Amino acid sequence: MRLVLSRLAAAELDEILGYIRERSPLGARSVEARVRHAFDHISRHPEAAERVEQRPTVRRLPLARYPYVIYYEVGAGAVTVLRILHGARRRPRDEPGG
Repeated sequence: MRLVLSRLAAAELDEILGYIRERSPLGARSVEARVRHAFDHISRHPEAAERVEQRPTVRRLPLARYPYVIYYEVGAGAVTVLRILHGARRRPRDEPGG
């Protein structure tokens, strides 16, 4: 299935990678590779991740080995990545994962 990043998710990914890149270019490449692997998994198996209790149309996939969570929705022809957030970040109840 086709995978699309929302503008917000794309900006969050850029911010995450930029932050890590300043401290460890190798670490940033590792995180980016893990994110791309997760995107591939989501596009192949969009229904596999758990649903967010407060927003049943949203699914969440924790990023293996890293403290980030990918939130996405499955549509008719595409999977839309809504957010990519640090797992420890507190979110308002109306946000994915809130």
